[in-house]
Amino acid sequence: MSLGVPGRSLSADGALEIAGDALHATSWLVVSDFDGTLSPLQMDPWGATIVPLARRALRRLAARPATTVVLLSGRSAPDLAGRVRVGGARYLGNHGMEWGHLQRRTAARRLTISRRPGFEAYDDQAERLATGVARLVPEPWLVVERKPPALGLHFRAAPDLPGAAARVAAAVDHLDPDHRFERLAGLRMLELRPPGATTKAQAMTALLEELRPGFAVMLGDDVSDAAAFRALHATSTSARTRSLAVGVHARADPVPEIVDAADAILAGPAEAARLLWRLASWPTGSPRLRPGRPG
Repeated sequence: MSLGVPGRSLSADGALEIAGDALHATSWLVVSDFDGTLSPLQMDPWGATIVPLARRALRRLAARPATTVVLLSGRSAPDLAGRVRVGGARYLGNHGMEWGHLQRRTAARRLTISRRPGFEAYDDQAERLATGVARLVPEPWLVVERKPPALGLHFRAAPDLPGAAARVAAAVDHLDPDHRFERLAGLRMLELRPPGATTKAQAMTALLEELRPGFAVMLGDDVSDAAAFRALHATSTSARTRSLAVGVHARADPVPEIVDAADAILAGPAEAARLLWRLASWPTGSPRLRPGRPG
């Protein structure tokens, strides 16, 4: 069940107050997005780096008994693992289309990836779209993210964002007039995904049904994360799980879907890292929070 507190917070301590006695649950599920949540948004998506305190907190959480740490991102799982580098965590890439578990004290490059079957036929089509859009929109601000069977088209650095979005959408419509790929509009990007591809909401539901944690928290900043927040609240009710959906403001303009779906709002990735550290410092079974010091 959702914690059901309507208030909003701009601090890690405020989010913990909303969590309340749910923190005393014996089993935890900690799920986080990456871009805009654990890493400040960059004009170049390939320049994204995790906030160091967030990595330390996740490593500490992943080492705790009865705690499962999951990174759930639109990035590919290998790319995600290479940027986060937390052993003992699960990596769900491509919105949950691919997954792997990185053993503790294991290099990220050794992550073994499994992919949801049945979408292999879209790999070549996604590559053709990637090449075609780059040809039709030969601008330095366009970043093409290949992650078969899906494709991400980023235009964060475009001087005219509405114009860039229109050009990218027109190029996709020209190359895919039959809409073989679903269009998923993100913030300053367009994602192309095969019909029936896994969503973050579905990935969240599957995690909750598999693990049945006493307490589940998710952090995210984008529209797809808001859908996962709603799935978290819906599924946790039937699973008798206390849940906390934490929105992260990674940009000046709030994301309405995040504001509507979140139980608490943090001011940015640095505050998200502080929340994770506070969670990692919580001693199971203790009635009071022990803050701990960032290591």
